[in-house]
Amino acid sequence: MLVHQFAEYYARNFPNNPCLTQAGDTTSYGELDQLANRMANGLLKLGIKPGERVAIMGENSLEHLLTFLAAGKIGAVTVSLNYRLAPAELSYIIDDAGARALLILDQTLLECLAAMRADLPAGIEIFTRDSADTHHWDAWLAQQDAGKPAVEVGADDPFLQMYTSGTTGHPKGVVVSHQNVATQIQMNTILMPHRPGPGSADLVCAPLFHIGGAGSVLGGIAAGIEIILHKVFDPAAVVNDIESYNVSAIFMVPAMIMAVLGLPDIEQRDFSKLRQIYYGASPISESVLKRAIEVFGARFIQMYGMTETCGTVVNLSPADHDRALAGEPELLRSCGRPSIGVQLKIMDTNGRPVATGEVGEIWAHASCNMIGYHNLAEETAKNLTDGWVHTGDAGYLDAEGFLYLKDRIKDMVVSGGENIYPVEVENALASHAAIADVAVIGVPNEKFGEALLAFAVLKPDCSLTADEMIDFCRDKIAGYKIPRQLEILQEMPRNPSGKILKKELRKPYWEGVNRNIG
Repeated sequence: MLVHQFAEYYARNFPNNPCLTQAGDTTSYGELDQLANRMANGLLKLGIKPGERVAIMGENSLEHLLTFLAAGKIGAVTVSLNYRLAPAELSYIIDDAGARALLILDQTLLECLAAMRADLPAGIEIFTRDSADTHHWDAWLAQQDAGKPAVEVGADDPFLQMYTSGTTGHPKGVVVSHQNVATQIQMNTILMPHRPGPGSADLVCAPLFHIGGAGSVLGGIAAGIEIILHKVFDPAAVVNDIESYNVSAIFMVPAMIMAVLGLPDIEQRDFSKLRQIYYGASPISESVLKRAIEVFGARFIQMYGMTETCGTVVNLSPADHDRALAGEPELLRSCGRPSIGVQLKIMDTNGRPVATGEVGEIWAHASCNMIGYHNLAEETAKNLTDGWVHTGDAGYLDAEGFLYLKDRIKDMVVSGGENIYPVEVENALASHAAIADVAVIGVPNEKFGEALLAFAVLKPDCSLTADEMIDFCRDKIAGYKIPRQLEILQEMPRNPSGKILKKELRKPYWEGVNRNIG
């Protein structure tokens, strides 16, 4: 199965059905496929060959989807860039990918293009909407042939190259194939309580340079639905469009859910058409999840995965959420059980399986797992063993096969010889009435090696002291897990996919310190 074949099917059978709507402008399936053909044929004319990379940088757009499909039609590979990175970081990724073409169609990013221009690969084809020394996108696209390109593409050929968020070191290019993406779509469709189809709509507000956003758009194309695409996440705009369109499903990271729940009139808004909400990419507190279930009234599906697994490999199903609300609240601390076709095992530091209930590194085996890291054979060998992805997450499996995350392996804090997983502490603190957002890290400590430091963003008109925090935690977590230090922030540093940038929080405390932990 090839990813662009989904769009071709609906273009052939339902050409007038709405495919993508953004800011009130709608593109049908027939129009989408013709535009993708034009772009594909134009890339071929420029000499772009199968396996070569086509990069796009900008906010969510129709052109992102066209690039996914057009590159796929000619066996090329899309590299979707995080436009919020600095020019030097973007230049590194474009060079690392060996991109042959680059689309920058947002006017606001032309200054960034100018800043990195001298560092771009020689001969790269650049597309903008108004720069004189580049291809003019709209005029160029209109000149191309709308017929289907005659290029043989295989299901195992690479389709997307998405870069890890780079919270430590240089980002790595994760390469996934057409079959990886098609398998992921099939796995996700099976777990949905309300399966989408023509006539329904999904709202996509996650960035398309993230696997959550890209997967949402491509999954929508596979289902033949209308995709309501937002350029960026805006909580008020999300709620308005859920009410205005026939939106039955949405994917949001927990930070997005919290932002929507924070709107002043959220309890009075109409979510009657919304049937299912997918969430994942970072932990969610039990208190936030319970309120979200009450407010939205939809079925919730938690999705655990990563770029290296092309998305979801574990899910907490709506039935599992029902069990949790019916008297098993501990299930809300789980990220669920393996998706269809997925195997999990928990491994110690020597690569040996541990017993049920013991914490170790989570390894996942699935046919959606990545081909590997681009041009990094050694890193691929370290993180992909006989088809098993080493997730870098610490967790354990219970007797029923539910997976419980403890933390990123590198985020574990060793204090006085005790292993502490910050997510446990964060879950406890998140239930405090004054706390809107929280993160916990380890900082150098002469006596214990590391000590816990909590960062909190407070709700309006609230206050919190370190002593009050300590007293609050005493009956919730073990004494050695209670932070003794507290810093109040105006906002938490996050990357565009919603993950808290703990590297940024740690930086002032660990600079110049010789440490042996991640």
